[in-house]
Amino acid sequence: MVKKVLPSCNVCGASVIDFVEPEVAKEGQVKEGKYVNNLWVCNDCLNK
Repeated sequence: MVKKVLPSCNVCGASVIDFVEPEVAKEGQVKEGKYVNNLWVCNDCLNK
């Protein structure tokens, strides 16, 4: 339910926010990322 209100990565479509608690990051359902040029991109996609 929370994932529906989170923005998605413009590249891979994963739910992304600018800060993820370590416990949440371990689950892999929400990724940490950045808002760049009016688009959200997860750190995994930024590093590719």
